[in-house]
Amino acid sequence: MECLKTTKEELRNKFKLIRENIEVKEEKSKIIMQKIMQNEIFQKANIIAFYQSLPSEVDTKELINASFAMNKIVLLPKIEGEQLNFYQINANEKLITNRKFGVQEPVGERNKLIVKENIDLVIVPGICFDKEGNRLGFGKGYYDRFLFNTSI
Repeated sequence: MECLKTTKEELRNKFKLIRENIEVKEEKSKIIMQKIMQNEIFQKANIIAFYQSLPSEVDTKELINASFAMNKIVLLPKIEGEQLNFYQINANEKLITNRKFGVQEPVGERNKLIVKENIDLVIVPGICFDKEGNRLGFGKGYYDRFLFNTSI
């Protein structure tokens, strides 16, 4: 019997379709965000790197706003070449649209760049996650490269 292997791209397509068809997405995003806010790691973290969510992703806006209210330092990613860098933002930060991916990101002022060793927690996007915490991303490797060789 021939073993069928599913490629990462096939899995991405399958789970993208599933995500696009999730009903009550807003309600489910709120549940996920509430669980994160109740987590001890989140509560103790001072410097938190978020992602600026796309419509098909878990909405991070509420969690970002709650973090500002809790006086946490909020970071958003900016793609610079093949690298993902995180910059501190404030509640009224003007974001720009990355032309390649359509995601909102900070302007990237060097004095607001935070190195990964100083980040307490990274909220990572993904197409899907398994029960062991493995992540299937969008296939460009930005978060994989950023998180490589780190204990974040």
